[in-house]
Parts: sequence; C-alpha cells; structure tokens
Amino acid sequence: MADVKVSVRNLIESDLGTPLRKFTGILDSKPTEDKQYGDATKGEKVRTSTQVHFNFKDVEPIETVEPYNFPTVTITLGLSNRTKSKYGVFGKSVADILDMQYSKEQLTPGSPTYIKPDARADIDSCIGKRMGLVMADNVDGRPVAPKLFDGRANDGKGGDVDTPCWMCYQIEGVGVAGNAGVSPNDQAYKLLDGRTAQQFKDSAVTDPIIRTDPGLLAMISMPVSAPTAFVNIAVKSGSFTTDTAGVYHRVKAS
Repeated sequence: MADVKVSVRNLIESDLGTPLRKFTGILDSKPTEDKQYGDATKGEKVRTSTQVHFNFKDVEPIETVEPYNFPTVTITLGLSNRTKSKYGVFGKSVADILDMQYSKEQLTPGSPTYIKPDARADIDSCIGKRMGLVMADNVDGRPVAPKLFDGRANDGKGGDVDTPCWMCYQIEGVGVAGNAGVSPNDQAYKLLDGRTAQQFKDSAVTDPIIRTDPGLLAMISMPVSAPTAFVNIAVKSGSFTTDTAGVYHRVKAS
C-alpha cells in the first residue's frame, strides 16, 4: 500500500462538487434536468428547479485543491434569469466575453448597427470550443466571491453573503476576460516586437489570449522556413522588419 500522509492542514470545502478551482476544457454538451424539492406528504411546498449540466472534455487543470487526473468534468448550475444567482454570475461572465467579437457600435444602443443582446451569440456557440473557468472565491488570487442571497444567513432571516461561484475567463477564438478586447492577432504582434523568432514562439504558445485562436497558434508554431509561418507573414505584410541579429521590429505607422 502506498504511503498516505495524514494531516490536519489544507482542509477543503466539500460542497463545490470538484477539487478544480481553475481549468480549461472543451464544452461538450449542456443537458438539463428538472429536480423537485420539498415533500408534499409532510406539508412542504414542492418546487421544481432546472439544473444545467455543463459537460467538459479534454480538461486541463490549472489550479486544484487536490490532484485531478480525469479528462472530463461536469459543472452543474441551477438555471436562473436572475443576475444575483450562481447561474447569473456565470452567464454574465460568458456573455461579456462573447460580446468581445462585436464592435463598440454594435454594442451601443441607438447606433444604426446596434445588435440587441438576444440576437448576439449565446452559450450554444460555445459547444465544441475550449473554455476557461475559474472559481470566484477570493482565494490564492482568484476573483472575489460575489455576494448572493442566502436564506440561511442572519439566523434564518436571509441576507447577502460571499458565495463562491464559477466564472468564465476565456472562450476559444473569441477572447479572454480582462484584456479590454485585445485580439489574439494584436497580442501576437505585441509579443513579436523586440524578440527573435524563437523567443516569440516560446512566449506566444503559452499566452492565454493567443491560445484562444487555434489557427493562429498553428501558424506561430510553424518553423521559420514555412512560408505561412506567422513571422514570415508579418514581414511580408510590411508590419515588421528584422535586424542582423534576427530580432523583429514593428514598423510604426507614418
């Protein structure tokens, strides 16, 4: 039998469903299930809640409270249209990133090109894409836990309390939260400036913004000898030049 360290340190909460706290995975499906709560035979009010099971595959753990060696994970949230709910927090974080694919005019009410929220890309467009999720729990530098209503708070009177919630921080091919709409291509240009081809590749292949665009990542990963390698296209387009040391420099607009 393998030795197991017995400790009273680093105890974890057990009601979050998974030891994962930050991960990326491909959203495979999102089936729903209705669950009933309350026992009518005991005079309790019976209510029905719709649960959404977000099934992810090809999971890449980034932060965990214990080892996670499984290729899949399911994140279950109670469906709600309220912003102050776990689903609302998750949903807003997804919508904010999906909105990165639209121009400022398309997001501004009153603009001739304005697109109403219900006409924009929704969670269905994320199926088959790699997403990044993080637990907002204000631990180890993760986002602050939002305050949500809990009927058990204040001796049963109810009130808002810090509530750990899942949030989305990246969607493949769309964007990464907190980057003010910086596109993967813009990020690649930024990283290439002042670097050699190898230095650029080493930085770019692990960059979270660039990794949201598989096509761009493939071009960056190509050898410099390939005509369609990103660095070659950057030079041919006139956006960059190289010096005798092989360092790339961005051409400033005149």
